[in-house]
Amino acid sequence: MRNQLPQTNQQMERGGDRPRVFEFVLLNEVSMLSVTSAIEPLRVANRMARCERYAWTIVSENGAEVRASNGLKIASSGRIGEGPVPDYTFVCAGLSLEAQEPKRLSAFLNRRFAAGVTVGAISMGTIFLARAGLLTGRRCTIHWEGMPAFLEEFPDIDLTTAIYEMDNKVLSCSGGMSSFDLMMEIIAQDHSRSLVYSIANQLQMDRIRSGVKLQSTGSSLLPENAPKQLMLAHAIISENMESPLSPGELAEAVGASRRTLERMFVKYTKMTPSKFCKIQRLERSKSLLLHSNLQILEIAVVTGFRSASYFSSCFSDHFGIAPSALRQGGGAEVSVDRDELDPDAPLVDK
Repeated sequence: MRNQLPQTNQQMERGGDRPRVFEFVLLNEVSMLSVTSAIEPLRVANRMARCERYAWTIVSENGAEVRASNGLKIASSGRIGEGPVPDYTFVCAGLSLEAQEPKRLSAFLNRRFAAGVTVGAISMGTIFLARAGLLTGRRCTIHWEGMPAFLEEFPDIDLTTAIYEMDNKVLSCSGGMSSFDLMMEIIAQDHSRSLVYSIANQLQMDRIRSGVKLQSTGSSLLPENAPKQLMLAHAIISENMESPLSPGELAEAVGASRRTLERMFVKYTKMTPSKFCKIQRLERSKSLLLHSNLQILEIAVVTGFRSASYFSSCFSDHFGIAPSALRQGGGAEVSVDRDELDPDAPLVDK
C-alpha cells in the first residue's frame, strides 16, 4: 500500500504492549491548532483503549518555551536530542521559518532518521525536512501558502497538494486540521478503524479525510464551476509568473479568442484577465516574502515585475503595506481591495 507505515525499530524492540512515542519539535510562531490537532487524537486513543497506546513529548531547539502564532506560550520538556529516541519525530513550524540553530536542527533530524525514527513535518515544517536532505526522491506536502517558496528553493522535490503524504518513513501534512487526519490514519494502521471512529465520535468530528484529499488552495478567485478553458488559463498564468503571457497569447494557449476568454473571466471572476493575472502574481509575491529568503528585487523578477520600485508600488496599492514592512512584520494581517487594481492594466509589465 502506498501509505502503509513500516513498524519502527523502537516499536519492535518495545513489543506491541509498549506505547508509541511521538516527539514534536516546535518552532516559534507554530500554529496552536496544528499542534493540538496532532496530539488530541493520541490522547483520546488512550482513553478509548483504556490503556496507554501513545505517549508524546514537546521539545524545542534550545529547550525554552515556544511562542505560538496566537501568542500563547507552549512549555518544552527539553532541548532537541536530549531525550530518549522516540518512534516519531515531527517538526512543527508556522509562518516564521527562522530556526534558531538550523544546522543543528538538520543534523538532529538526520540522526533521528538514521536511528530508524519515522520523521514528519506539520505545516511549514516540511521545509526543514527538505533542508535536512530527507525529502530527496520522496513525496511531500506543505501548507498551500508555503508552496511557491518551497518550489523556488526545492524545484526537484515531489511536492503534492494533498492534505498529507506518507512516503515510507517520511510523513508530512499541510497543518491545521490535516494534522488530525494524519494522526487518525496512523492510529488506524496501528489498531483498527473502529477505534478511529470512536475517537472521531468523541471529538465530534463528522468525517475523517484520507491522504488523497487535496488542500483548499486558498484562492477564492476562481470558482469550482469555472469552465475547463478558464481552469487551464489559471494554470498557465501560475506556470508563467516570471514571464507573463499577453492577453492574446493566453487566449491562444487555451484555444479561445481573446474576447471569449475575457468574457469568461468577467463572468466567473468579475475581473479581466489582466486584473486576475496581476492579483495572482501579487499573491505569489506575498508568499515568497513570508516564506523565502529571496531579496525583494529577486521576488519582483520571479513574479514578472520590471523593477523593485514598480513591484513595491503595486504591492502597496494592493495590500495596503509595503513589501519590506510585511517581511519585517512577519506576516501581519493585510487588507486587500481587489477593485483598486486597474482592470485595463497589461498582463506584462514592460
